[in-house]
Amino acid sequence: KKEADELAARLHQPVEFKRLLLDRLEFYADRVTRPGNMARPAPLIPRYSVPMLFLQAVEQAMQQSASSSPLEALELAKQLWQETHLEPKLIAASLIGMAARTDAHAASELLVQYCVPTENPLVQEALLQRSGSQLRQANIDVWFDLVERWVNSGQLSQQIIGFRALQDVIEDREFENLPVIYRLLTVPLEAVDRTTMHELEPLLITLARRSAVETLFLLRQCYNRTHNPILARLIRKCLPSFPSESQAALRKVIQE
Repeated sequence: KKEADELAARLHQPVEFKRLLLDRLEFYADRVTRPGNMARPAPLIPRYSVPMLFLQAVEQAMQQSASSSPLEALELAKQLWQETHLEPKLIAASLIGMAARTDAHAASELLVQYCVPTENPLVQEALLQRSGSQLRQANIDVWFDLVERWVNSGQLSQQIIGFRALQDVIEDREFENLPVIYRLLTVPLEAVDRTTMHELEPLLITLARRSAVETLFLLRQCYNRTHNPILARLIRKCLPSFPSESQAALRKVIQE
């Protein structure tokens, strides 16, 4: 905790903060432990493998100062993002989330700049969880503008990032504005192909479990406008997640 407080005190000195952080990461680095044979191999990215407790202590110590000085927090995030290892990027993602509490627009711009298809999947996930969730809580409109930019992108890889961001909010039972989700998914559903089908399937399954009637209406409208055979296939894959009466209605739609 003492070391975390020392780091937090240097929030306004990004170069010195990074120097001290890298020194601490080297000190706590675990160069020996390797995941067991049964563990799922993680996407390759260099890491110090420090105890998560240390990272949590650093992030907790920075909460207040990062929220009250969002621009300085974002400058520090930019410094840390230059590092190739996982841990500095995780702290940078958390800093973007902390800054979003008081400057959502600036945090959003940095999030869209860093959360790109070429980034390591672990880092993408950290950005969506650590930055995106805080941004959504701070300013839902700014967050949805960002997700809409991803979902409506002409690049499939950008669309997939948007779909994964939507999955988090759909799973949040406290979020009740499902119509905006349906609006964002309408065009992707109507244009669904074999690639996007696998990304859209978990979204529809979760939506069906949350509101079967509204999700059925969305799928019926999309299919009746396009008669897309891939959409029909997607509907069939999602049928078990609907109540029996909704399953019958959906089968009738795609059969007709």
